[in-house]
Amino acid sequence: MNPSVDPSELLAAQRCLRDRILSGRVKSEGRHGRDLAAEMLLYLDEPQSCWEACARWLMSVTGADRIDAGFSSAQEICYRPTFELVRAGVVLSRVLGAAMDARDPGIAGVWESPCVVVIDDVRRDRRLGPGLRAALLAAGTGRKLAVALRDGGRDVGLLCVDAVSAVETWRVDDCRQFDSVARDVIAPILAASRRFAVENGQAAKAFGPARDAEKCRGLTPAELRVARLVLAGCNYKEIARRLDRSASTIDHQLRSMREKLGVNSTAKLMRDLMALVPAMVTASTVARAALDGGHD
Repeated sequence: MNPSVDPSELLAAQRCLRDRILSGRVKSEGRHGRDLAAEMLLYLDEPQSCWEACARWLMSVTGADRIDAGFSSAQEICYRPTFELVRAGVVLSRVLGAAMDARDPGIAGVWESPCVVVIDDVRRDRRLGPGLRAALLAAGTGRKLAVALRDGGRDVGLLCVDAVSAVETWRVDDCRQFDSVARDVIAPILAASRRFAVENGQAAKAFGPARDAEKCRGLTPAELRVARLVLAGCNYKEIARRLDRSASTIDHQLRSMREKLGVNSTAKLMRDLMALVPAMVTASTVARAALDGGHD
């Protein structure tokens, strides 16, 4: 348990959730749902441990090769998995921290779906946009289950179950159980874990580095425009051409960004910008008009 957490407060929150979950549909779902709820509640003050507990359970009941997930909402334009568990002995490219376009129809469709989205063949499923399809194939995903986690109508995050083989199909019982437990057990516990972490000063554990947004607020609207093009793989000459600026202006902005983020090379700048993508979305809200057009 986190030493900064009041044990009595944690116990009260665990009891409240236990009573809420076990008095609902989970009561009729059998031992598996109850066991998962009991294990996740042990880590209510540690969101990452909650993710790990549900991932281990999902891997055991679905035979998946990878579980990945992250706190997010349907309004965000970038989704980045903040948790990943890969089955021992399976070689897969990591998706942890990978920036994904949340406007891709594949991700948007998960948020819009009232139930788990079942993909038996990533290569052929037309619900996936070309960018997301390419990213999933590059990561070794052959088939996938994905669900949007919500609690009380509020977005919590996305949870995905991946398998390498696209030869087999997902079993109906596995899909049904995943959908039910994700909504009735995993979503409410993770929502509470995130709230609990924030209330107890552990926002970094719930959302990732909490100071990322503060770093982004130090970047000007012009620098944020440059940052997005850097993440798109453009060099400074291409950025200058796209923004109709001189190469020396872009070079100056890149130097300024490196100084503000405390890095000494463009490679390190890109690494930090990749980690800051979700925070960049938040930090740029006020400057959105400037980001979409206009000049320095």
